[in-house]
Amino acid sequence: MAAELQADGFIVQEGDYKMIDILRLCSEGWLKYCFGNNAGFPYLAYLLPPAPGQKPSRGQKPPVGFDPHDPNNFPANIDFIPPGITYKLRPDEAILFVGKTPPQARYFSYRSYVGFVANKPGKDYSDVFTLDTGEGGFYHRVFASLGDPLNHLNKFTSGTPNGKPGNAFNRETVLITSAHQGINKRVRKALKKAGISMSIVNDDVIPLSLVNMGLEKGKDTFLVLTRAALWQDEAEGRAFLTEPTKTCRVFRLTPKQELAAGPYPVPELRQRGNGISEFKIVPNAAADLETVRRAILKKYGSPHYKAKELHTSIWLPEGYIGISDDLDVLAEDRDTTYLKTDDFQLRSDDDFIIVYGVNHEKTGKAIYCNISFYGRELLNGVAGTNSALFTGSAREYLPADYQNAGYYYVVKIARKKSAPDEDCVIVEKSTGNPKGKAYGVDNNKEAYIAFRSYIEKPNQVGPAHFELIYDRAILFTKK
Repeated sequence: MAAELQADGFIVQEGDYKMIDILRLCSEGWLKYCFGNNAGFPYLAYLLPPAPGQKPSRGQKPPVGFDPHDPNNFPANIDFIPPGITYKLRPDEAILFVGKTPPQARYFSYRSYVGFVANKPGKDYSDVFTLDTGEGGFYHRVFASLGDPLNHLNKFTSGTPNGKPGNAFNRETVLITSAHQGINKRVRKALKKAGISMSIVNDDVIPLSLVNMGLEKGKDTFLVLTRAALWQDEAEGRAFLTEPTKTCRVFRLTPKQELAAGPYPVPELRQRGNGISEFKIVPNAAADLETVRRAILKKYGSPHYKAKELHTSIWLPEGYIGISDDLDVLAEDRDTTYLKTDDFQLRSDDDFIIVYGVNHEKTGKAIYCNISFYGRELLNGVAGTNSALFTGSAREYLPADYQNAGYYYVVKIARKKSAPDEDCVIVEKSTGNPKGKAYGVDNNKEAYIAFRSYIEKPNQVGPAHFELIYDRAILFTKK
């Protein structure tokens, strides 16, 4: 394959593909915060070498044919950990992924992002995370998705050729990330010559009109992330995350002769929603949730506790909004929705939160949903649970033998269990945590709960916010 690409005039450099342990990197001081990581759900990322003629950043090897004395060398990529996770791209370059999809799980996806972008002249960035590029300017984080993810329902693989129904997990696949239609065609031609079937080749389009590509000072950086969730076999999933390059390879492809732009149009986005809200799917939901609410207050309320009901609202807008409004949208993904509660504090080890609501998986609005506890300061997701564990959790809060009890869930989040057999999500502290500071949140620190609901299956994209009944939370504070 590499020989065919080289014969077509590409400089081929192999990159890396690694799991990114955000909590560890933050705990060790490499990162200032954790970017709203989804607790318990790791990420994989491409790590690319510098482009030909580009200076290496700290921790990187020089690119092929690099002359350190050439005055025309392009500036290095942003010095960010791990090296190569964000990178500038020429408009005529491509990234090529060849390998297997993750092992059997509930979900996987691949998505490219615009990462860091140059600060705009005259705009105040004092309240956002910025980086000195070393090239006479500052960058800030946008981390906005560039379109719909390729997920297990729509990706071309050897198990789902040309996107046909089948099993897309642990199957051969190819992914071309590029902003140039002509380059995509050349890569496909070389792959075909190498014997790779076009039925497993996917396109990841970078819409050139939305980004600022190039290797020069002030150009945008990019990254590609893989998500996977809820392994069928935990050991198999862990092995894949630990050594993904056993079955996957990533390459940076650079034409020897730079080409004029050949942009794609901005891709159409899958439409969220179908006009059917959860209030229609579960007709008595409003009354049922009030019954659950009162039962929670009756069970946990006492003269020794103050109950505060937290408001839930939309947390993150979509990627294109992040790009147009110059916002950090924390590597959001259109396969899900993002909701969060108001900020709050656990003031003692006796404080706790009860989260409750509609099980969006049960209503068909999601293939799974999850809850994460975050610290505001580090944006670190430290604990959570998911809809695979919701079954029967709301039954005691509704009338006996109530037929719709399965549509609801109730979860306790606390510092400790009140009884050995209690189902409870435990939130560790930051100070003195043997795993590192980012693995916990201390008392008297701002925190919040976030909710994600992944993929309404018929649409192959996340549900519409306005068709969901928002998840709810009650904070119980010891007086």
